[in-house]
Amino acid sequence: MNLLAHLHLSDGHSAGVAAGNLLADFLRRFGAAAPDPEFAAGVRLHRAIDAFADADPALRAVRAGFDPPWRRWGGILLDVAGDFFLTRDWPRYSAVPLRDHVAGRLAEIQRHLQARPTPLRPLVERLRAEEWLTSYGTPAGLALAFERVARRSPRAAVLRGAEREILRRQDELQAAFDDFYPRLRARFGADYFPSASSP
Repeated sequence: MNLLAHLHLSDGHSAGVAAGNLLADFLRRFGAAAPDPEFAAGVRLHRAIDAFADADPALRAVRAGFDPPWRRWGGILLDVAGDFFLTRDWPRYSAVPLRDHVAGRLAEIQRHLQARPTPLRPLVERLRAEEWLTSYGTPAGLALAFERVARRSPRAAVLRGAEREILRRQDELQAAFDDFYPRLRARFGADYFPSASSP
């Protein structure tokens, strides 16, 4: 799952847990560590969600269906596609408008991190200013998401243009998301506690 899904799956959790769930993949890139136990619990939640998605047989079959060169990056394509569908279909999953939901949660996360020494604080401001989490729901937004990933390394540059593969397989990927996401939410609801034994 990608950024918006991880934030959505933090509903019912504290701002610290939401911060860790949202930002877990950026820790290594920013040379950061979890600044507090709540954030660390959010990182465990993030990893448990990813492990659940990676092990799902239906999603594994969809990933295997990507043609080269996309197959190698199938996990990233599915993650971004998930946020594409979640953005477009947001009213199915929340009564709060998407922009309001994202703005409110990011503001809470910013307040939580402001009192803690972490290099991740500017990243949250960038997420807000550039509207990363609300821009996935159009072909242009998809292209921008893949452009951001492509900038991370020379190897990832192949992901420029991957939005065309998402759109080409849109019906199939939508069906997979519609099947998987409710099961994911049921598994990691607000009562899920990301304990130290979580992946």
